[in-house]
Amino acid sequence: MKLPVLALSLTLLAPVSALAEVPPAHAQLQAMSQANLSLEYSGRFLYQFGAEVSTMEVSHAIFDGKQYQRLTHLDGRLVEVLRRGDEVICVHSDRSLTRLQKDQGGPMALAQRLAEDVPDQYNILVDGDGRVAGRTATRLRVAPLDTHRYGYRLWLDHDSHLLLKSEVVDGSGVALERVEFVSLDLSPGLTVADFDLPDAVRESELQPVSRDQVPNSMQVDTDWLPAGFEAADPDWRSGDGKRLPVAAQGYSDGLAAFTVFVETVGQGDIEEGVSRVGPTVAVSRLLKAPAGSYLITLVGEVPQSTAERVIQGVSVRDAGH
Repeated sequence: MKLPVLALSLTLLAPVSALAEVPPAHAQLQAMSQANLSLEYSGRFLYQFGAEVSTMEVSHAIFDGKQYQRLTHLDGRLVEVLRRGDEVICVHSDRSLTRLQKDQGGPMALAQRLAEDVPDQYNILVDGDGRVAGRTATRLRVAPLDTHRYGYRLWLDHDSHLLLKSEVVDGSGVALERVEFVSLDLSPGLTVADFDLPDAVRESELQPVSRDQVPNSMQVDTDWLPAGFEAADPDWRSGDGKRLPVAAQGYSDGLAAFTVFVETVGQGDIEEGVSRVGPTVAVSRLLKAPAGSYLITLVGEVPQSTAERVIQGVSVRDAGH
């Protein structure tokens, strides 16, 4: 089974309230949120996902009250993700474009999720001092209260409160994913031109994906979810022209998230199994129902045991009945 590739994207951070009204650890998170929203900066960071490590470059600025950000892969194929206000696009190595949703995940997305109220299923603890990219940092831990989600370790810049390093850790404290700045410039002097599209790409090529042809009769249900997880609005993902669209039902506790994909299949060979890369797990199983056969795949950043328990309780029915 092929593990679906998670789209690299940028996220818009929400404004915060006064820090004096919240406990110190929560105040640190709110200061981080404000810094990631408002500061101008550029730098390079390492992104470790499982056994793979990539080097990336980021630039961020605010122009006319709108957020601009550029992420560039510095090794492997050239891929860039640009945010210009509400527009978020991915420029691939062949200069083709993909329009992204603002809330899609990626290596810089953790700060956005932590900007909201941290769910009751986690404790937030100040964990001392450290150093990242030559800068003094405050360490925080976001510790889960059960075994159905991962924990997080954070390093916040002591002066600017910018998130300098983050780790997703399993129950044994092993880092499954790491984002770590190796250089940082808080006065890069950026201009709007620094966020322009490559010359070979025309703005007119940016077209949203049409959903006129997606069906709406399939309903995905779950018998069990970990405490705090709630369902998002159902979505549909377009096929490759030869296959029907795939139903996608997302679930999140505010930090951890996973998506259940449901695809109508025939009687041919169906590949079931489990894949893991870093904190991301993908579990697939075949479900036979009166209306037909379905391949159900759960993909997300939750422990494998949690994913397997959820997927065992997934059912599919006709929404009209």
